[in-house]
Amino acid sequence: MTAVTSNRNEQWKQEKDGLDIFGEIEALSGKAFSELDPGDVERLKWAGIYAQRPRDGHFLVRVKLPSGTLSAAQAEVLADLAHAYGRDEVQITIRQAVQIHNITLRDAVVIRRALAEAGLSSVEACGDVPRTILGNPLMGVDPEELLDTTPLVEETYRFFLGNRDFSNLPRKFKVSISANPHDAGFARINDLAFVPARRAGETGFHAYVGGGLSAEPYLAQKLPFFIRPEEVLPVAKAVATLFRDEGYREKRNHCRLKYLVADLGICAVAAKITAQTGTLEAGGEEVTAPWQYGRFYGVHAQKQPGLSYVGVHLAKGHIEAADLRAFAGLAKTYGTGRLRTTNSQNLILLDIPAERLDALLAEELFARYPLQPGLFSGYASSCTGNAYCNFAPIETKDRLQQLTQALDAAFPAADVPVRINLTGCFHSCAQPQIADIGLTGGRAKVDGEVTPVYTVQVGGSLGPDAAYAQPLAGRVADAKLFAALCALVAHYFAVREAGEAFHETVRRTPLADWQAVLAPYLV
Repeated sequence: MTAVTSNRNEQWKQEKDGLDIFGEIEALSGKAFSELDPGDVERLKWAGIYAQRPRDGHFLVRVKLPSGTLSAAQAEVLADLAHAYGRDEVQITIRQAVQIHNITLRDAVVIRRALAEAGLSSVEACGDVPRTILGNPLMGVDPEELLDTTPLVEETYRFFLGNRDFSNLPRKFKVSISANPHDAGFARINDLAFVPARRAGETGFHAYVGGGLSAEPYLAQKLPFFIRPEEVLPVAKAVATLFRDEGYREKRNHCRLKYLVADLGICAVAAKITAQTGTLEAGGEEVTAPWQYGRFYGVHAQKQPGLSYVGVHLAKGHIEAADLRAFAGLAKTYGTGRLRTTNSQNLILLDIPAERLDALLAEELFARYPLQPGLFSGYASSCTGNAYCNFAPIETKDRLQQLTQALDAAFPAADVPVRINLTGCFHSCAQPQIADIGLTGGRAKVDGEVTPVYTVQVGGSLGPDAAYAQPLAGRVADAKLFAALCALVAHYFAVREAGEAFHETVRRTPLADWQAVLAPYLV
């Protein structure tokens, strides 16, 4: 392990492993927040407990749902916990996890016990550890998947969960596993991602390593291997070991795996992987198709004859506890009691027989959670914002919903989704770099008053033509933001070619043209 020089987080981890916090939560719950040791507040993340804004003793608890897997019984437990302790609100995160906000540490003691009894876990949902496994929420039912990744996701998730060999990484370690060709796992923004591939008639994976966003985004680089299903966990273990032993630990903002991969080069990384796994065969052809943004709206056939899945839109990625319980009831009544969360912060009901679809869709819940949302409001993503986050200086969720609903009304003839992501700070939790229009918020004085302001980037996407959005110069004040968005969208519709997506139009046209469109609205 590399030497530690100046990173206080590393010092805290040297003093006590983050997993040791589990036995101390009950004792800590008797203290006022001001009495808590900062190192213990950091280590609480290993239990999935994160201090929220304002830092007054209230926390969020994050629950890991590998590849979005959720049973109706588990959804009912989450709904009950949110009702009892979280002000009736459940949040689906952009990595398919679930968060309950506004809990105390006393609440956390009860919540963690209830989660364990339901077969759920918040262990290492936060912290410098392997996070939950992101992937295809349709695994096992997807007609397009090359193979069912359910056992691979479960095996990898279980291997890393609470594993002390990997409980002290330089920073978080994000893994994606998907056999869906539409990049359901958002491969190139993850530390390690497995995507579907074929070689000489055999089905397996290619892998990408070293992706990440934040203030300095990197696209993951492709490893030269054809990876068989049984080699997925050994490769994941090898990459995690490389990150643990050689990853940077000095400057906190330079500790992500992406920097190590960039410095070593992909050939050296590949050699270090095979030094642990043994020889991995090369070659194969990656199986790709256009990116579908992680959205699964509407009714679609499963691979199982006569069954369908139903994808619904959760505005702002939030759902009331009673509504989550209601969806769980529908999943049991009309299906087999299975649900999935998506990395677009939405919900899917599985296993609905054809003869029961009409009755299901007639349920009043679908009037509030639509199957086909607007082409702006249904394809937007936002971070938590200053409602709970200690870093974001602006409100995000309500503002983005207002903007995108207004855009739905302003462009009724829109025939393709336009994806707008709003993040509240440079950490990029809402992933603005992969949006058609990415917004990063801040605050500044405009005309003598402090107001939200936004930087703008355009043309991001993942999938076969993955590239990050290109930043435009200047900032837009909140009062002019809707007009600026209308101008950018109108420019797209004016200059696009037939069948062209927003990001394709941006990449085909001069960036200076987009800058000129934005110019009248800048501060």
